[in-house]
Amino acid sequence: MFAMLPSPMEICAVMTGAVLVVVALAAREDLLRQRIPNTLNASALVLGITLASIAGGWAGFTDSIGGAVVGCAALVPFWLLRGMGAGDVKLMAAAGAFLGPGGALLAAALSLIAGGLLALAFVAWRLAEPRPVWETSLAEGRSRLARAAKTISVVRKERFPYAIAIAVGVAATLFLEGSLGNLYSALGIG
Repeated sequence: MFAMLPSPMEICAVMTGAVLVVVALAAREDLLRQRIPNTLNASALVLGITLASIAGGWAGFTDSIGGAVVGCAALVPFWLLRGMGAGDVKLMAAAGAFLGPGGALLAAALSLIAGGLLALAFVAWRLAEPRPVWETSLAEGRSRLARAAKTISVVRKERFPYAIAIAVGVAATLFLEGSLGNLYSALGIG
């Protein structure tokens, strides 16, 4: 008896679930340890390329490689400007291996938007924090604008868990492309 091989649609559902697990694990690691392990990124890259190759043959392989290159290239300038870590760039490359070139570009763009919004929320949260007593007396003479500028300069030097923004961008891309619906159907949810 021959076992039935999974259909390309089933493999695509597995790819959707796998990339969601990868970005969720990366976001967790980035929050807890302020880094994304190379083993996670490398394993995800290999898994994405392998699954794409199984689903689409040579075309799936080249599409996956193209997605990894686009994902990496989209975030490298921000790494060069020290706006994010190398782990974030590698994570986007690994996600691109699952998404293909068009999906990787969309996910990178949405990740940048999500990152900007998260950064604004982080600055607003830091501005709303109660200030220590010693800082209060110094800040009384400062305007709100000066305090905001000072807070932004302090926050800019802090580590920002950018894997969260990448996870949001990838999930939004999967939603927009209809892959989440396919995953729900494959799981019998939708």
